[in-house]
Amino acid sequence: METILQNVRRKRVKDRTFFYGSFDSDVAKELTFVPVIETSVKTPLNENDEGGYQRPGSISRMRRFAVFLRDNPSSLVPPVILSARGKWIFEPGNAHEDFGRIRVTGKAAIIDGQHRLGGYVLHQEEIGSSLSVDFVVIDNLTQHDEEHEFVIINNSQVGVPRSLTTFLAAENPLLDARVDSDYVRIAWALDQDSSSPFFARITRTKLGPTSLFALHSVAQYVEKMFAHGALVDLDIETKTSIAIKYWNLIQDAHPEQFADMDKLGIPKEGRKSFEFKLLELTGFVAWSLIAPLILTEAFNYAEQEMDWARVQDQVTYLSDKIDWRKHGKYKNATGVVGGPQIKLDMERALQLR
Repeated sequence: METILQNVRRKRVKDRTFFYGSFDSDVAKELTFVPVIETSVKTPLNENDEGGYQRPGSISRMRRFAVFLRDNPSSLVPPVILSARGKWIFEPGNAHEDFGRIRVTGKAAIIDGQHRLGGYVLHQEEIGSSLSVDFVVIDNLTQHDEEHEFVIINNSQVGVPRSLTTFLAAENPLLDARVDSDYVRIAWALDQDSSSPFFARITRTKLGPTSLFALHSVAQYVEKMFAHGALVDLDIETKTSIAIKYWNLIQDAHPEQFADMDKLGIPKEGRKSFEFKLLELTGFVAWSLIAPLILTEAFNYAEQEMDWARVQDQVTYLSDKIDWRKHGKYKNATGVVGGPQIKLDMERALQLR
């Protein structure tokens, strides 16, 4: 069954053709798919693993974005980027050859934005109200070019998070003046950016029922993430992007441990009912302290590029080497004392690879 999308603009840039428009979230799933290496255990999107090249999406990240859409109905969301795969056909209007409609005869591949699009679909299913989803469709990409665009978007381009530009104009809330203000801003971006695993979980005041960490604690250990000569001079935008992506890889490798976050804000549960230490300050300290070792081994200093596949490999390797249970091996290893103990065991495990 064909779908017609109206009010579409066509733009040509050298040898590429782009279409700009929007569709309603109630048709998002039927219009798109994710070309994955392997299918997800659970996802609200269509996936195809035949010739795929992307990791399956994180349902928890999609849920977080659905919550963001619910709580921030007026926020501007970046468009998803799609590949037409020959299935989205532009038909110019009578008034102007570059304004018209798209006739959709099949699903477009999602190049960038699967977690945002998954959030839109979950919001539609759970709230029942349709939202407008902005898109950019690239026409006539070969499979190789499509994969190349995916790599460029995910590994090279660094945007300035909306939260960061907001925080730059705000009063510095840091109580510990020993921490560089740039790391305060990065820590706050971890709270404010909807793509962060700690979105809306870091507080500038006292810990509430939905909070995980205090801002000054996060800032202190974010600074230690970049305590290496190859990383320390990176600009704030790059460090912010690296911090968010690093923690997303940690979340993806620890779905059971990150499920503790679902208990926040629930009466008689909350942080006291956590089963694991990873989302306690202990876990944040340990992964922050091991970060320079993991990140610098994957960082090409000459090209100023991070090999994220290598970072993912190291994080995944460590995911089953540490016992994060609250009553397990590190039962008595807590906070800023316990984190360094776990970091030493992480170093030992990496040396035994």
